Order: sequence, then structure tokens, then C-alpha cells
Amino acid sequence: MKRVVCSFFMVCCIGGSIPQQGTCGIKSAVKILVHELLPEGMAGGNRAGEVASFGIPLKASDGIGSVSELGLVGSSDYQFRELHRYPDGTIQWVLVDTLVSVEADGSKAIWLTNGSGNSAGSHLAVNGPEHITVNTGVARFVIRKKNYNVFDSVVVGDTPFLRGTGGITAVSGTTRYSSALDNDSSAAIEENGPVKAVVRCDGHLKPESGPWLFGYTMRMYFYKNTGRVRLDLIIKNAEMASYSVKIFESLRIELPTTVSDPSYLFSTGPGSEAHGTIDGTAYLYQGYSSHKYVQYLGGASMLQQRLAPDVGLKVANGDSEVHSLGEETDHSEGFGAMYSIEKQINVGIRNLYGMWPAGFTMEDDGDLFIDIFSPWNSKDDIGFAFFAHDKRQVVLEFTKKEDAPLPRQTFYAIQYPLTGRAAFQHYKDTGAVYYEKRLATHEETRRFLAEIGLESYEISNVDSMRRHFVWGQAGGDNQYDVNLCQYLHYLQTGNGGAFLAAQNMDHHKMFGSTRHSDDFDFYLDGPELFPNVNTVIPPEQEKLAFNYKPFDREHSHDISVPLGYFLTGDESFIDAWKDHGEYTLYDQGSGKGAVGSYYDGTTYVGFPRIFSRALRRAGAFGLYASTDVWREKIYRIVRNFMSMRATPLDSDQDGWDLDRGFFYMSQAGNCPEGLRCNKVFMAYDIFPNSFWTYGPENFDDDLMYEDYQDYLLGVAYHCLTEIIPFEHQVYMLALDSVNGSDDRGEYPFSFLMALGYEMTGDDAFLVQYKSHYKMMLVTQSEERVYSPYSSKFIHDYYNRDIVAGYVAPVGNGRVDMGNSSASSVARHGSVYSLTWNAPQDGIHGYQLKVAPVPMVENLNFDQVARTYQYDPITYDNYWAALNVDNEPVPKQKRGDAESVSVDVAQVISAYNARYGLSEGDPAYRSYDPDIDYYFAVKYYKVAPVAHEKTISSLPCP
Repeated sequence: MKRVVCSFFMVCCIGGSIPQQGTCGIKSAVKILVHELLPEGMAGGNRAGEVASFGIPLKASDGIGSVSELGLVGSSDYQFRELHRYPDGTIQWVLVDTLVSVEADGSKAIWLTNGSGNSAGSHLAVNGPEHITVNTGVARFVIRKKNYNVFDSVVVGDTPFLRGTGGITAVSGTTRYSSALDNDSSAAIEENGPVKAVVRCDGHLKPESGPWLFGYTMRMYFYKNTGRVRLDLIIKNAEMASYSVKIFESLRIELPTTVSDPSYLFSTGPGSEAHGTIDGTAYLYQGYSSHKYVQYLGGASMLQQRLAPDVGLKVANGDSEVHSLGEETDHSEGFGAMYSIEKQINVGIRNLYGMWPAGFTMEDDGDLFIDIFSPWNSKDDIGFAFFAHDKRQVVLEFTKKEDAPLPRQTFYAIQYPLTGRAAFQHYKDTGAVYYEKRLATHEETRRFLAEIGLESYEISNVDSMRRHFVWGQAGGDNQYDVNLCQYLHYLQTGNGGAFLAAQNMDHHKMFGSTRHSDDFDFYLDGPELFPNVNTVIPPEQEKLAFNYKPFDREHSHDISVPLGYFLTGDESFIDAWKDHGEYTLYDQGSGKGAVGSYYDGTTYVGFPRIFSRALRRAGAFGLYASTDVWREKIYRIVRNFMSMRATPLDSDQDGWDLDRGFFYMSQAGNCPEGLRCNKVFMAYDIFPNSFWTYGPENFDDDLMYEDYQDYLLGVAYHCLTEIIPFEHQVYMLALDSVNGSDDRGEYPFSFLMALGYEMTGDDAFLVQYKSHYKMMLVTQSEERVYSPYSSKFIHDYYNRDIVAGYVAPVGNGRVDMGNSSASSVARHGSVYSLTWNAPQDGIHGYQLKVAPVPMVENLNFDQVARTYQYDPITYDNYWAALNVDNEPVPKQKRGDAESVSVDVAQVISAYNARYGLSEGDPAYRSYDPDIDYYFAVKYYKVAPVAHEKTISSLPCP
């Protein structure tokens, strides 16, 4: 009854009959458009009662603690699963599975709202002592818990489709290995509801006697009202119990079917099919194809040589060759079917054209083989690397012949699936992308590009893919995570090709570039197993294996993966990403000891790009890996570099300069002996951008978060005053001598400039950097305009809604309210009492600072004249002064009285403790009772509408 009433009110709300508020929580309903994920050039099709699976973020203010509090309007069949929670324990991301009908090239609107959880109906899967049974209403599937043979039985209506024992099988030399021979395999229900069930099966491919060849995980996805099944197969070689490269020639999913006198159908290209009665054996073999395949630095030729020397597509039936090898552009769309007058089994492999050597084999006795690594490949000694996983997605549909959908329809359900997408504003409001709420719309991005003369710059809508990537390649397009840009672009536009391309590359990252560890923990066990991080490779691995090109330490662009997981709910993505995190903790932490151990609290910065990637990963894993170890590492790594101080007298001393704002990185440049330089690309793009993944949620200490933001503001001011004034930025910035413009140089300062604006309200950060944007994109890469850093900048450029100012400043450049000689400051020993009146209505927050000298917004160093506007002996930068943690909650009316007490001795003591400082450390500060300390209070708010610029009226330089 509750659901019916809610549905009634929702219909009324949508129709405009009653206001959208009150009953059933309709006010917070999220409109979702369900549509096909279609790349450029692909026509849509009618989807009738098909499953749509997608992640949707929720607002923290919704306070949803359980999926049982959710409901869906616009579909009668649905279920929910939580994917991630906010730090307060409420749900941030939820996976929705629902059955929807969508017209070709159209969309269907549904609404996520309050409710009572999953729709009515029995769960599809039932757990038994020896088997798991899944009943979809159309078909009944039985899965063994031991000796996994894929399906023990499949029955549609009363018609059985399988006989005998199949399995996942492989051949190496003269030995056949099978999952059905593993008595220790297991199967468990991983997800269960009225719309979808997922069964996870784990085990090994074993021979009749002797050691196993591979491990595997198979996730089996079943859906209501269909005989369609998705199989996600991961082949694994990452157990120390079998530490070696594996050599094999083929790997297949075998299904002994009951289809008698069978015929075959194979896709032989877009719009082209071959079919006929099976003459003994019919097969499709996809050799190397360049279709939609992105090549890098010889990788494709290496991969082809080690994996699939054959070029093009071959289809044969008995002695008849239907399609011949030879043309690298020839490719199958990826589907086939085995059928008789009574039964049909449709089959497809996602991205088959790029997953060579693969295909299908069908025998006239009814045996069906899904060739993950085809036995028809001319290469019979494929090397599979240690630490490696490899994943494939397969779709099967069992139907009676009269009910059978076209094989293409079955295949498109996995190749171009239905998804759901909310309005872009919803993703911004929820901070769905790394908690970032200031992102440009697609329209704002296009407007910005038009204004700077780059109207043609656009993210491709083609679902390209890679199987090999040289991670160390140079150039601007390998210095950031392009796939995160593609996901962001998809959320803005709904362009399916951009989304699928990001998914394809994330697939390669996690199942082609990640080092996995299945029966050991890299972080805990690695130092003993591999005392030197550079000797973890088995002998000759890199020469033998097709799938050993792991992430390097400088370009491991993995921060897109959590978003890919949240948008799909694919558990294999997040599992693999956590494996990557486990390895990087070892590789850049416990495995290196004191030197090079970025994660274990040493004072080593080392190579800036490697250091910066370690920072970025720590922030990302801290937010989304849900493990305490990452929060501890974030504390260590941030505490470490925040306590470092640069000095002009020591060219080897890395650290912050608290007068000019830069962070000196001694290994960022190739300066003459004894001189200090920063490589601009490293020190002012890659390094600060690493902190985009850091939000308050990463920190247990709020002041540490404030501190690191303040220092980034110092870097932003350094760039604004010393680098951006150049017509073109320099590549190498000499820190202690005059620099001039360099015609070749333009580097991405987007994140720093956006942060500078958001912390000050000063649109000089936006206006002055915009003039560099065109050449920056031309020099770097066009996709970069869709990065979250650029998106943040463009949003701020068109939405200048930050109001910031200082409370009762002394003036003449000073932003502090004075010391105890001021009427608003009273002193009692080390305790100071501050009083003031709220300067504006609706202030969001105060930031309180203390310093031993007066404060200015920025000292403003002139790098040509080599002078400061404000003498650093006399003044402190506001951003470099000490933060105080007990700011009052702002009153909401202008003129309301505010007050706070500050124990300066305690503030200084807490600061030293926060960063583990003792007397003699460069960053150590001591309380001096003879100093009369100065205080400054900054206020912030976000204006709801366009507002008068206030920065010019502030007493700031």
C-alpha cells in the first residue's frame, strides 16, 4: 500500500497536479534517464523489458542508511545494492538494477525516491547443500558448488539444454586442464534479488593428475524473465604456490548442449553474417584486428607476435572456408548462435574484435565452445605472466527457437548495455566525482572553448580500446588520467562511446597492468618474499608473456577506476584496484625501506613525478578503498612533506618556502650545481594536482586538512605572481635568479588557479590564467579541457560566487585585526579573547589564524626585481600563519556578536605535535611569552546569485 500511494503521488508530481514536496519523500526524488550506451555511428535498437544496471549517488543530507529506505517509480521490477558510504555511515552510491523498455535511440524516465526497498517478488537464487539454483521465471539454472562445470543444468520451460559435463578448460602441451576436475572449487551467491542474481565461483583449472595451471573467478549474472546469462571470467596467475610464467595454447568455456542437428550463425562484420548446417565443426576465429584498437609505441606488434600472429578473421565450416584471414581491418562484431528447429543458444564475447585470439567453435554433436584463447590460433605457446589476471565478458541466451531473439540483440545487451543517468547537476550536488562539487557543465565547457578559439576540441565518442600500453611514454596526454575525463564527459552528455572507451581502458588497467596477489599480501608479505622491489619479476617474464606491462611509478593513472566501479557496480574493478593499492603500498612503502618510502613517513621526496603519483594514489585510496591503513598513510605522508622547509642556502633541501609559496623539489630540474630550480610541469601541475583527490574525508585532523590547503594557496599565489605574468611560462624556473618568457612553455595550472579563487574570491586567478589556456591545451592535449581540474576552473570562471573577506582588518595591506592593543583583542597570559560582529549575512565559515607578526594576504614577491611588496621580516603571509581549530559557528545575521578564546601556547604545541616536530626541526615553532601575537579572521560564503565583486574593496594587496 505504501508503494502504491508513493507511486500515485509521484505520478501527480510529474504531471504537475501537486507540488513536489511532502508525501513519501518525493521532494528528493532523482530523475534518471535510462538509455543505451551507444558510441558514434551505432544505431540504437528497441529494448523490451531489458535489465538496466547503473550506479546513482545520493546526497549526504538524504541520510539514507539502508537500501531498504529506497524506492523506484517508473518501473515495477527493481533492486538496490549499496556501493559506498559517506564517512558518517550513510549511503553515497547505490547500484540500481531494473527492468525497462526503451525505444531505439530513445530513453525512459524513472525516479529514485524513498520507499521500502526492492520490488516485490522472490529472490532468483536459492542456496542448496551442493548446488545453487537460479530460477528467472523463464529458465532454471543449476550451478555446482564443487567441480565447477559452468552449468550443471539449464532448463527452459521443460526443455533441457545441456548434457554431460562442461567447464572452463585449457590446453598446455599435451595436458588438458578443467575446472570440473577441481574438487576444492566453490560457488556462492554474491548478490540476490527479484531482478538479478550473481553467483561467484572460484577454483583452479586442474589436470587428471598433477599441479593446476590457472586459478579463476567466474561471476555469473542472471536476470528475471530471461534465459540470458552474463559470464565474467577472470583467469588468474598470481599465487605464490605456483610462482612462474604459464605456457598454454588455448582456453575455452565448454558447454555440451542438447541441440541436435545444429546450425551455426556467426557475425562476419558489421551487418554481415554467415550461417548454415554444421558440417562436423564450424568455427569463428578472430585474429589480430586494428578495428578500434589504439596502438602505442610498438605495443601492438609485440602483442601480436606473442599472442596472435594471424591477421584478420577466419570462419570455417567443415572443409569449407567461409571467410579467410589476411586483412587486419576484418573483424566480427562478436556474436554467434547455435540452433536447431527447436532450440537456440545465442552467444557473444564483449569487444571480441579486440580480444584476439578468440571466437566460437560449434560441433555437430551439439558441443559449444566459447574460445577465450582460440585453439585455431597458429601460436601454441602463449606466455601468461605471473602477478597477472585476464578478464573476459561473455553473454549466453538459452531459448526455444520460436522465442529466440536475434543473436545481435542478445550480444548488444552486453556490448551496448542499458544504463541510467541523472542530470549532471545531481552528480555535482552529491560530490559524486571525488567529492568535487564545482564542475563545469558541457555547455559551459563548449562556451569556454569557443571563447579561446578551440571549438573543435571534443572528447571522442568512439569506444576505442587498448590491450598494451607503454606507461612511461612522454607527453602531455600521459600525465593525467584521460579516462576520468571520459567518465566526466559521459556524465555531462550521455555519450556512450566516451563511457565505453573509459571502461575498456579501465579493464586494461586492472586486467593488463595491475600486479595481483591472490594467496599473499604484497604489503605485509612482500618485503620478505621480494626484499628488492626491482626483482619481483620471474626470470624472462617480460620476454615470454603477452600480458606483462604493468603500471610504472610515474604514470599509474588509476584514479578513474573507482568512478567506473560506482557507475557499473562491477566488483571485479574495485577488487583489482585494491590489489593495485596493496602493491603500491609495498613498492613505494614497506618494500623500499627508509629511502624512497613515500608512504612510511620518511623525509624523502625523491623524483617529483613519482612522489606526486604516490600522493595522488594515497588520496584516492583513502577515500574509496575503505581500509584503515590508507588513512594512516595519508597522515604520515602529508605530515612528512608539510614539515619540510626549503632554504636558499641549501640546494639539496626540499620543502616549502613560506614567504614565496613554492615547494622546492631538488630533483625536479637539472640545475647547475648549487642552484635551485623547479621544473614547472612537475612542481606546479603534477604535484598540486595530486591533492585534488584529498578532501576533508581523508583526514582525522581537520587542521591538517586546512594546513595543506593553505600551503597549496601559497603555491597558487607563487604561480600567479611569479610565473603567469610571463607571456609564456618557462619550463625550468630558477628560484634564486631572474627568469624570462619561454615560447615553448604552457603548463596546466587549472587546479591551482581554481583553488586560489575558491579560497580568496579573487578572480585574478581566473582572469589572468585564462589567457594561457589555448596554448596550454594545444601544447598538452585537447582532452585535458575535460579533466576535473579544468572543469573546476571553467565552472569557477562562469560562476564567480565566492565571497571572502577579513573581519575588522587593520588595513593598509594588513588583514589581521591586531594584537592585544586592539579593542577587539584581549590577552590573559597565553590566552587571547577575540570579539567581532558578523560582517555579512549568511556566512558559511570562519578561518582563524595566529602569527607573531602582522599578516598580509600575500607578500607578493617580484621575481624580476627580486623584491617583496611586504617585507617578510615584518609580515607573514596569511596562508602561512598557524591555523586555530575553535572558530565559532557563524551567526547568520550581519552585526551579530561573535567571540572566541585562543590559547596561543596550546595552538603552537598542537601544531608541533601534529607534525612530529621538535626543537631544531626547520618547521618547529616555539611559544614566546614576550611576543604579543596577532590574529586574523577570514570569512567565506557562496553567493546564491551573481554578486558584486568584493575583492577590490578588501584591504588586500
